[in-house]
Amino acid sequence: MARFPNSLRGRAAPPGAHTEGGAAFTELVIELFRLNGAMIAAGDAMTRDLGMTSARWQVLGAVGKEPKTVAAAARQMGLTRQNVQRIADWLVESEIADFIDNPNHRRAKLVALTKQGMALRHQLGGRQAIWANAVAEHFSAAELAATTEILRRLKKTLERL
Repeated sequence: MARFPNSLRGRAAPPGAHTEGGAAFTELVIELFRLNGAMIAAGDAMTRDLGMTSARWQVLGAVGKEPKTVAAAARQMGLTRQNVQRIADWLVESEIADFIDNPNHRRAKLVALTKQGMALRHQLGGRQAIWANAVAEHFSAAELAATTEILRRLKKTLERL
């Protein structure tokens, strides 16, 4: 049986049972997994005709306007370094990005978008804006901002625990 520190044990519930808050959080986690799947499917659909996937687009966006290391891109997006390395290699093979020398580290190359990569990033940004605007029509800006804040707080809590 797993042993949890006191800070992870439920309050006012029998061992192994959810509190009201624990049950609500569990429902939220399940919905977040479902949402993640829907987001990946939407991203894949938006990028498919360009030979991209959601994962490739995510790394393309993480590299952004300024070159960065694979490790920095992985940290920024909450991904594993190995997965980002695999995608960065594909971006370089596809001439969307290049590995360039890093003045701060001899071995850790920087990933930099090529002109083709910058144009692709711009094109995908336009598609994302149209999609985001259409989705946002179903919510108020205040609802979306409140949801974002709650998700940030949840992330910080999980990182502390």
